[in-house]
Amino acid sequence: MLATLSLTSVLAAPVKPAMVSASSEYPTTEGVSYAARNATDGKVGSVWVEGDEGGSGLGHYLTIDLDGSTMVTSLKIWNGNWYSWDFWNRHNRIKELEVEFSDGTKESFTLADEKVAEIVTLAKPVSTDSLKLKVKSIYRGTTFNDTVISEVVVFDDATDSSHSVAAWRDSSHLPEDADGSYAPQNAGDLVADTMWCEGSDGDGTGEWIEVDFGKSQAVDSLSMINGIGSGLSIWMKGNTATAATVSYSDGSSESLELKPTMLPKAYSIGPKTTSSVRLTFTGVKAGKEYNDLCVSELSFSG
Repeated sequence: MLATLSLTSVLAAPVKPAMVSASSEYPTTEGVSYAARNATDGKVGSVWVEGDEGGSGLGHYLTIDLDGSTMVTSLKIWNGNWYSWDFWNRHNRIKELEVEFSDGTKESFTLADEKVAEIVTLAKPVSTDSLKLKVKSIYRGTTFNDTVISEVVVFDDATDSSHSVAAWRDSSHLPEDADGSYAPQNAGDLVADTMWCEGSDGDGTGEWIEVDFGKSQAVDSLSMINGIGSGLSIWMKGNTATAATVSYSDGSSESLELKPTMLPKAYSIGPKTTSSVRLTFTGVKAGKEYNDLCVSELSFSG
Protein backbone atom coordinates (compact mmCIF):
# COMPACT_ATOMS: atom_id res chain seq x y z
CA MET A 1 0.00 0.00 0.00
CA LEU A 2 1.30 3.44 -0.92
CA ALA A 3 1.04 6.02 1.86
CA THR A 4 1.17 9.79 1.59
CA LEU A 5 4.23 11.97 1.14
CA SER A 6 4.71 15.67 1.83
CA LEU A 7 7.51 18.19 1.56
CA THR A 8 6.10 20.36 4.37
CA SER A 9 6.74 20.39 8.10
CA VAL A 10 4.66 18.49 10.65
CA LEU A 11 3.52 19.40 14.13
CA ALA A 12 4.71 16.26 15.89
CA ALA A 13 7.39 15.25 18.35
CA PRO A 14 10.65 13.73 17.10
CA VAL A 15 11.63 10.40 18.67
CA LYS A 16 15.20 9.65 19.69
CA PRO A 17 16.22 6.15 18.48
CA ALA A 18 17.60 3.64 20.96
CA MET A 19 19.84 1.99 18.35
CA VAL A 20 20.40 2.02 14.60
CA SER A 21 21.77 -0.87 12.53
CA ALA A 22 21.82 -1.95 8.89
CA SER A 23 21.93 -5.04 6.72
CA SER A 24 25.23 -3.72 5.36
CA GLU A 25 27.52 -0.69 5.55
CA TYR A 26 30.06 0.66 3.13
CA PRO A 27 33.50 0.30 4.79
CA THR A 28 35.18 3.29 6.40
CA THR A 29 37.42 4.91 3.78
CA GLU A 30 40.18 7.45 4.48
CA GLY A 31 38.77 7.97 7.95
CA VAL A 32 35.22 8.66 6.74
CA SER A 33 32.50 6.43 8.23
CA TYR A 34 29.38 5.37 6.34
CA ALA A 35 27.84 3.53 9.30
CA ALA A 36 24.14 3.14 10.03
CA ARG A 37 24.35 5.43 13.06
CA ASN A 38 25.10 8.37 10.74
CA ALA A 39 21.48 8.30 9.56
CA THR A 40 20.18 9.53 12.93
CA ASP A 41 23.02 11.74 14.21
CA GLY A 42 21.31 15.07 13.48
CA LYS A 43 23.61 15.95 10.57
CA VAL A 44 23.11 15.44 6.85
CA GLY A 45 26.82 15.66 6.04
CA SER A 46 27.42 12.23 7.61
CA VAL A 47 25.58 9.46 5.78
CA TRP A 48 24.68 5.78 5.73
CA VAL A 49 25.81 4.03 2.56
CA GLU A 50 24.79 0.41 2.00
CA GLY A 51 27.59 -2.09 1.49
CA ASP A 52 26.16 -4.20 -1.32
CA GLU A 53 29.43 -5.06 -3.05
CA GLY A 54 28.91 -4.90 -6.79
CA GLY A 55 25.21 -4.07 -6.41
CA SER A 56 23.01 -1.02 -5.99
CA GLY A 57 21.66 -1.88 -2.53
CA LEU A 58 18.29 -3.29 -3.58
CA GLY A 59 16.86 -5.25 -0.65
CA HIS A 60 19.26 -3.74 1.85
CA TYR A 61 17.82 -1.94 4.84
CA LEU A 62 18.34 0.39 7.76
CA THR A 63 16.77 -0.62 11.09
CA ILE A 64 15.81 2.01 13.67
CA ASP A 65 15.10 0.53 17.10
CA LEU A 66 12.92 2.68 19.35
CA ASP A 67 12.94 2.79 23.15
CA GLY A 68 9.92 0.50 23.56
CA SER A 69 6.58 0.59 21.82
CA THR A 70 6.00 3.98 20.17
CA MET A 71 3.01 5.30 18.24
CA VAL A 72 4.72 6.39 15.02
CA THR A 73 2.92 8.80 12.70
CA SER A 74 5.50 9.92 10.13
CA LEU A 75 9.14 10.09 9.05
CA LYS A 76 11.31 12.88 7.67
CA ILE A 77 13.92 11.59 5.24
CA TRP A 78 16.95 13.26 3.69
CA ASN A 79 17.25 10.89 0.72
CA GLY A 80 20.59 10.51 -1.03
CA ASN A 81 23.99 11.92 -0.15
CA TRP A 82 23.50 15.45 1.16
CA TYR A 83 27.21 16.12 1.72
CA SER A 84 27.08 18.32 -1.38
CA TRP A 85 25.06 18.80 -4.57
CA ASP A 86 27.77 16.94 -6.47
CA PHE A 87 27.64 13.93 -4.16
CA TRP A 88 23.83 13.92 -4.23
CA ASN A 89 23.85 13.68 -8.03
CA ARG A 90 26.62 11.09 -8.17
CA HIS A 91 25.13 8.59 -5.68
CA ASN A 92 21.94 6.53 -5.92
CA ARG A 93 18.79 7.74 -4.17
CA ILE A 94 15.88 5.59 -3.01
CA LYS A 95 12.83 5.63 -5.28
CA GLU A 96 10.56 3.09 -3.58
CA LEU A 97 11.00 2.74 0.19
CA GLU A 98 9.37 -0.07 2.16
CA VAL A 99 8.85 0.54 5.89
CA GLU A 100 8.35 -2.60 7.99
CA PHE A 101 7.11 -2.41 11.59
CA SER A 102 7.88 -4.75 14.48
CA ASP A 103 4.59 -6.66 13.99
CA GLY A 104 5.56 -7.52 10.40
CA THR A 105 3.18 -5.10 8.67
CA LYS A 106 4.56 -2.88 5.92
CA GLU A 107 3.90 0.35 4.04
CA SER A 108 5.57 1.56 0.86
CA PHE A 109 6.41 5.11 -0.23
CA THR A 110 7.59 6.49 -3.55
CA LEU A 111 10.10 9.24 -2.85
CA ALA A 112 10.64 12.22 -5.15
CA ASP A 113 13.99 12.49 -6.91
CA GLU A 114 14.63 15.93 -5.43
CA LYS A 115 17.19 17.22 -2.94
CA VAL A 116 14.52 18.15 -0.40
CA ALA A 117 13.74 16.70 3.01
CA GLU A 118 10.58 14.65 2.51
CA ILE A 119 7.95 13.85 5.10
CA VAL A 120 6.16 10.53 4.67
CA THR A 121 2.98 10.13 6.68
CA LEU A 122 1.72 6.67 7.58
CA ALA A 123 -1.78 5.71 6.48
CA LYS A 124 -2.56 5.55 10.21
CA PRO A 125 -0.40 5.72 13.34
CA VAL A 126 1.38 2.43 14.08
CA SER A 127 2.52 1.19 17.50
CA THR A 128 5.95 -0.33 16.92
CA ASP A 129 9.27 -1.08 18.60
CA SER A 130 11.28 -0.64 15.40
CA LEU A 131 11.26 0.54 11.80
CA LYS A 132 13.01 -1.30 8.97
CA LEU A 133 13.61 0.98 5.96
CA LYS A 134 14.24 -1.22 2.91
CA VAL A 135 15.47 -0.15 -0.54
CA LYS A 136 13.00 -1.50 -3.12
CA SER A 137 14.01 0.58 -6.14
CA ILE A 138 16.39 3.46 -6.85
CA TYR A 139 17.10 6.58 -8.83
CA ARG A 140 20.47 5.94 -10.43
CA GLY A 141 23.40 8.21 -9.59
CA THR A 142 25.68 9.53 -12.29
CA THR A 143 28.88 7.97 -10.94
CA PHE A 144 28.57 5.63 -7.94
CA ASN A 145 26.33 2.56 -7.71
CA ASP A 146 25.79 3.03 -3.97
CA THR A 147 22.49 4.01 -2.35
CA VAL A 148 22.54 6.56 0.45
CA ILE A 149 20.35 7.91 3.26
CA SER A 150 21.71 11.03 4.92
CA GLU A 151 19.26 11.41 7.80
CA VAL A 152 15.96 10.07 9.16
CA VAL A 153 13.77 11.59 11.88
CA VAL A 154 10.90 9.56 13.35
CA PHE A 155 7.82 11.34 14.72
CA ASP A 156 5.32 10.02 17.27
CA ASP A 157 1.75 11.14 18.03
CA ALA A 158 2.70 13.61 20.78
CA THR A 159 2.45 17.35 20.13
CA ASP A 160 5.83 18.96 19.64
CA SER A 161 6.78 21.36 22.43
CA SER A 162 8.18 23.79 19.82
CA HIS A 163 5.75 25.96 17.88
CA SER A 164 5.29 25.20 14.19
CA VAL A 165 6.39 27.93 11.80
CA ALA A 166 4.19 29.04 8.90
CA ALA A 167 6.86 31.19 7.24
CA TRP A 168 10.53 32.14 7.64
CA ARG A 169 11.86 35.56 6.63
CA ASP A 170 15.24 37.28 6.80
CA SER A 171 17.07 40.48 5.95
CA SER A 172 19.43 38.64 3.59
CA HIS A 173 21.11 35.29 3.04
CA LEU A 174 24.01 33.91 1.05
CA PRO A 175 23.25 32.53 -2.41
CA GLU A 176 23.05 28.77 -2.82
CA ASP A 177 26.36 27.16 -3.71
CA ALA A 178 27.79 23.67 -4.21
CA ASP A 179 27.20 22.88 -0.52
CA GLY A 180 23.53 23.87 -0.61
CA SER A 181 21.18 26.62 0.50
CA TYR A 182 21.56 29.20 3.28
CA ALA A 183 17.89 30.20 3.40
CA PRO A 184 16.21 31.01 6.76
CA GLN A 185 14.08 27.83 6.83
CA ASN A 186 17.29 25.83 7.30
CA ALA A 187 17.23 27.03 10.91
CA GLY A 188 14.09 24.97 11.50
CA ASP A 189 14.86 21.70 9.70
CA LEU A 190 16.01 19.62 12.74
CA VAL A 191 19.59 19.10 11.51
CA ALA A 192 22.61 20.99 12.77
CA ASP A 193 24.74 21.19 9.63
CA THR A 194 22.33 23.09 7.41
CA MET A 195 21.98 26.74 8.41
CA TRP A 196 20.83 30.27 7.74
CA CYS A 197 23.75 32.54 6.90
CA GLU A 198 23.18 36.25 6.33
CA GLY A 199 24.39 37.68 3.05
CA SER A 200 25.42 41.23 3.94
CA ASP A 201 28.81 42.80 3.22
CA GLY A 202 29.50 43.18 6.94
CA ASP A 203 29.83 40.77 9.85
CA GLY A 204 26.07 40.30 10.30
CA THR A 205 25.43 43.09 12.80
CA GLY A 206 21.96 44.50 12.10
CA GLU A 207 20.85 41.46 10.07
CA TRP A 208 17.74 39.58 11.18
CA ILE A 209 15.84 36.31 10.95
CA GLU A 210 12.10 36.08 11.64
CA VAL A 211 9.57 33.32 12.24
CA ASP A 212 5.86 33.74 11.52
CA PHE A 213 3.68 31.26 13.41
CA GLY A 214 0.61 32.03 11.31
CA LYS A 215 -1.40 32.64 14.49
CA SER A 216 -0.88 34.02 17.98
CA GLN A 217 1.22 31.81 20.23
CA ALA A 218 2.38 32.04 23.83
CA VAL A 219 6.17 32.31 23.74
CA ASP A 220 8.51 32.22 26.73
CA SER A 221 11.69 30.61 25.42
CA LEU A 222 13.83 30.08 22.37
CA SER A 223 16.44 27.44 21.57
CA MET A 224 19.36 28.10 19.25
CA ILE A 225 22.42 26.49 17.75
CA ASN A 226 24.52 29.63 17.27
CA GLY A 227 26.90 29.59 14.32
CA ILE A 228 27.86 26.78 11.93
CA GLY A 229 26.76 23.55 13.60
CA SER A 230 28.64 21.11 11.37
CA GLY A 231 31.52 20.57 13.79
CA LEU A 232 33.88 22.42 16.10
CA SER A 233 36.61 23.16 13.55
CA ILE A 234 34.28 24.79 11.05
CA TRP A 235 32.20 26.43 13.81
CA MET A 236 35.33 28.31 14.89
CA LYS A 237 35.77 29.68 11.35
CA GLY A 238 32.40 31.45 11.20
CA ASN A 239 30.84 34.40 13.03
CA THR A 240 28.53 33.86 16.00
CA ALA A 241 25.99 36.14 17.65
CA THR A 242 26.57 37.59 21.12
CA ALA A 243 23.46 39.79 21.42
CA ALA A 244 20.10 40.33 19.73
CA THR A 245 16.94 42.41 19.91
CA VAL A 246 13.85 40.20 20.12
CA SER A 247 10.86 41.89 18.46
CA TYR A 248 7.21 40.78 18.64
CA SER A 249 4.17 41.33 16.42
CA ASP A 250 2.72 43.97 18.77
CA GLY A 251 5.76 46.20 18.21
CA SER A 252 7.40 45.52 21.57
CA SER A 253 10.96 44.27 21.91
CA GLU A 254 13.60 43.20 24.42
CA SER A 255 17.36 42.73 24.46
CA LEU A 256 18.91 39.28 24.73
CA GLU A 257 22.49 38.27 25.45
CA LEU A 258 23.55 35.19 23.47
CA LYS A 259 26.25 32.66 24.23
CA PRO A 260 28.62 31.92 21.31
CA THR A 261 28.47 28.11 21.56
CA MET A 262 27.76 25.42 18.98
CA LEU A 263 25.78 23.41 21.53
CA PRO A 264 21.98 23.87 21.65
CA LYS A 265 21.23 26.67 24.10
CA ALA A 266 17.85 27.69 25.56
CA TYR A 267 17.03 31.30 26.53
CA SER A 268 14.10 32.75 28.43
CA ILE A 269 12.19 35.50 26.63
CA GLY A 270 8.85 37.25 27.16
CA PRO A 271 6.57 35.75 28.18
CA LYS A 272 4.61 37.08 25.24
CA THR A 273 1.63 36.24 23.06
CA THR A 274 2.68 36.96 19.50
CA SER A 275 2.21 35.82 15.92
CA SER A 276 5.85 36.39 14.99
CA VAL A 277 9.30 36.80 16.50
CA ARG A 278 12.25 38.57 14.90
CA LEU A 279 15.85 38.33 16.09
CA THR A 280 17.93 41.33 15.00
CA PHE A 281 21.56 40.65 15.81
CA THR A 282 23.24 43.53 17.62
CA GLY A 283 26.48 41.83 18.70
CA VAL A 284 28.70 39.51 16.65
CA LYS A 285 31.87 37.59 17.51
CA ALA A 286 34.23 37.25 14.56
CA GLY A 287 35.23 33.81 13.29
CA LYS A 288 38.70 32.85 12.20
CA GLU A 289 37.98 32.69 8.46
CA TYR A 290 34.42 33.45 7.28
CA ASN A 291 32.88 36.89 7.86
CA ASP A 292 29.32 35.54 7.81
CA LEU A 293 26.92 35.18 10.73
CA CYS A 294 25.04 31.86 10.76
CA VAL A 295 22.32 30.22 12.85
CA SER A 296 22.03 26.46 12.49
CA GLU A 297 18.84 25.85 14.48
CA LEU A 298 16.19 28.12 15.99
CA SER A 299 12.90 27.23 17.67
CA PHE A 300 10.38 28.82 20.01
CA SER A 301 8.11 27.38 22.68
CA GLY A 302 5.80 28.58 25.40
